[in-house]
Amino acid sequence: MESDGSCRRHVDRDRERGAEMARGEEGAFTELYRDYRTRLYQYALSLVRDREAAEDAVQDAFLGWVRQLAAGKAPRQAGPYLYASVRNRCLDRLRRRPEVALDQAQVELLAAPAGDEERIGLRHALNRLLLALPEEQREVVVLRTWHDLEFAAIAALQGTPVNTAIARYHYALARLRKELDAHE
Repeated sequence: MESDGSCRRHVDRDRERGAEMARGEEGAFTELYRDYRTRLYQYALSLVRDREAAEDAVQDAFLGWVRQLAAGKAPRQAGPYLYASVRNRCLDRLRRRPEVALDQAQVELLAAPAGDEERIGLRHALNRLLLALPEEQREVVVLRTWHDLEFAAIAALQGTPVNTAIARYHYALARLRKELDAHE
């Protein structure tokens, strides 16, 4: 978890990048893209479960950022804007394609360093259990655990009160613990 100071520095750096991009400094966009692309891709993949759609959602989000900047309406914070943009694009894709088949991309979601057979089996079980969670709970777990977003930011993304995001997180963790205990 990031401390308030670390988070504030990150937000300040994103603002600086926005100003640099507005002045036409190409390196600022490259740095912003490098900092966010992997996390946004993993988040998109957790939502759409399709590599190509996840990549498209991330690219579209960055294009949207650039368009906002070019129009003189750059969002104050890159991170929240990009996560919300990726989420919206993924949800649009899911609405157009309601039946999504499970594939190998889901297994990559929780990829960890290879280890002994027991750990690999546990990792695969956790992948399956996470994907079996209701979408809203899975999203909160992914955003909180792997993307280190605060509950307030998650709640804003999901359009819910903070307490709802917290409750979804706790319900999801309880369900995961129960299922993992049964797995052992």
